[in-house]
Amino acid sequence: MPVRITDENGPCRVCGKGRAIIICDGCDKPLCRTCRKFDMWQQGCGSIYTKVFCEKCAVDPWINPYGSMMD
Repeated sequence: MPVRITDENGPCRVCGKGRAIIICDGCDKPLCRTCRKFDMWQQGCGSIYTKVFCEKCAVDPWINPYGSMMD
């Protein structure tokens, strides 16, 4: 799934301060530049997809197993 960008000009749903520019791939919250966290997921042979998460989803092993604390 490609990165989802928003142009709603609303506030970030995490901090409430910055202007939302991108959607979290975990919880669908609009995020500002400060609150977005990027991760890369490998899929298949040589394919890497960029994923965007809020801080909570970025460390949740059920949402982001590649960036979480799961061993």
